[in-house]
Amino acid sequence: MRLSAALLSARDLIVTLGIRLVPIFIMAALTLVSFWFLQKNTQDEALLAPAKKKHEPDYIFINAKLTVLNLDGSTKYRLLGKEFKHYADDASIDVKVPRLRLFNSKSPPLTIQAKTGQINGDLDIVELFDQAEVSRPQQLGTTGAVIDPSLLLSSNYLKVFVNEDRLITHLPVLIERGESVMTASQGAVYNNIDQSISMRGDVKGSIAASDTNRNSLR
Repeated sequence: MRLSAALLSARDLIVTLGIRLVPIFIMAALTLVSFWFLQKNTQDEALLAPAKKKHEPDYIFINAKLTVLNLDGSTKYRLLGKEFKHYADDASIDVKVPRLRLFNSKSPPLTIQAKTGQINGDLDIVELFDQAEVSRPQQLGTTGAVIDPSLLLSSNYLKVFVNEDRLITHLPVLIERGESVMTASQGAVYNNIDQSISMRGDVKGSIAASDTNRNSLR
């Protein structure tokens, strides 16, 4: 009798344990299924996601010219270069030996050149590197007298904001304006609309007598 009772107790224990383990097995199975679906969906999304474009040129032009227009059809700027490389990932353009000409009805045209350059994807910022130079001819009045002397600005880096007709550099800069010669150790900002120059850092040079009454150099 005692043996039978023991066997019955053991059987009841096994049944009880089995009942208690069923939810655990179900939860484990659901977890495995959920994990499988997650892995499958992640892999599918990875396959469907577009591959990241490499920064490689998709086309190259030799001895080319780029002309960007305003909304009214007038020329905003024209850029000549020995080589143009366009990159599909960000639409930027690298230029060898760029020669940039800015046109603005409110200010005299500027010519900017360097050994290399880069145009951003929106075509509104041009960066120039290595022996960058800005030149602007002297401006004459109706009587033929000089109302604004010629300008020559040299630096190893220039950033041109085309829409603002403004350029900046953080590197040492040499500025020749008429007979005035100035240097600035930490760059300068030139605004072609009001034809003003703001120099930064240690500023040295000489201002010609003809420029002493002008406020464009500061």
